Amino acid sequence: MSTQITQDQVIRQVVEGYPGIDQVFKAHGLPCTGCHVSTYETVAGGARTHRLQLDELLADLNQFVAAGTVPAPKKIPMAKTPSAGYRVGILDGDITGPSIPRMFGLASRAMPQGSLNAPRSTTGIAVMSMNLLLEQEDQAVIWRGPMVSGAIKQFFNDVDWGELDFLFVDLPPGTSDAPMTAMQALPLDGVVVVSTPQELATMVVTKAVHMAQRLEVPILGVVENMSYVMLPGSDQPYEVFGPSQGPNLVAVSGAPLLGRLPIDPEIARLCDAGNIEAYRSDPFGEMAANFLKIVRSDDKAVAAPGSRLKLGRLVRGTSNR
Repeated sequence: MSTQITQDQVIRQVVEGYPGIDQVFKAHGLPCTGCHVSTYETVAGGARTHRLQLDELLADLNQFVAAGTVPAPKKIPMAKTPSAGYRVGILDGDITGPSIPRMFGLASRAMPQGSLNAPRSTTGIAVMSMNLLLEQEDQAVIWRGPMVSGAIKQFFNDVDWGELDFLFVDLPPGTSDAPMTAMQALPLDGVVVVSTPQELATMVVTKAVHMAQRLEVPILGVVENMSYVMLPGSDQPYEVFGPSQGPNLVAVSGAPLLGRLPIDPEIARLCDAGNIEAYRSDPFGEMAANFLKIVRSDDKAVAAPGSRLKLGRLVRGTSNR
């Protein structure tokens, strides 16, 4: 372990190398240096995700190494807790393999023929998916690329989404017509990259990262799904698919690691039951909190529901940035 802590060192290595130094991170506003994000992020990445002053953090870390000094807690502005939730929409861009309606408890034909209003889930999330237009949810959609691209653009432009704070476009993996259409034809403010720890999956996701970079679409963050499993009777995570590849994707994308989500049977159960909105867990909450930190308006406090967010305020298919 170097006697000089640098911004490129992984937080976990720093904490393990210098017992008690976690108090320095906490004083700066990084409260959980043992969480599954912070322990796989660099000091610079943690500072960026949590909106910390990197130079001051490094100075205090190295002061601790030299003299064991812990600084007084920094005054961190707290975002006001909104009284109501965000107005959210989900566009299911996986045209030939749509699954989002089932997860949110919306049956096929939930969107009446001729209607342009996006159906809403039990918590008010607007959803548009090819499965909402089919007679049966297991009916095959056998379309070539141009038809897939056309459907995505129609879902975005022709559906009445109402007034939203966020519109998420869920896309299949890789660099096929669906993600290419979304990145070229839709007014995206950024993408969130989702992968699993397996190196093969990371290789495929890296292609999508390179495509986004080539098309000059900002990468907002990285999420590692199925990162580990907590075995009954154990408090240690078991990495089924191997060590985390999150740091590698962070290095390639230049975006922070927003979260590492575990394999959780409760997710599968709620998805099959059409009640995914009821899911709660500490890793999920941590990921959501980190996401909101990176979509601040003008680098100020987290935007409140209804205000202009970095991802754009969507009104009837148009994006006001």
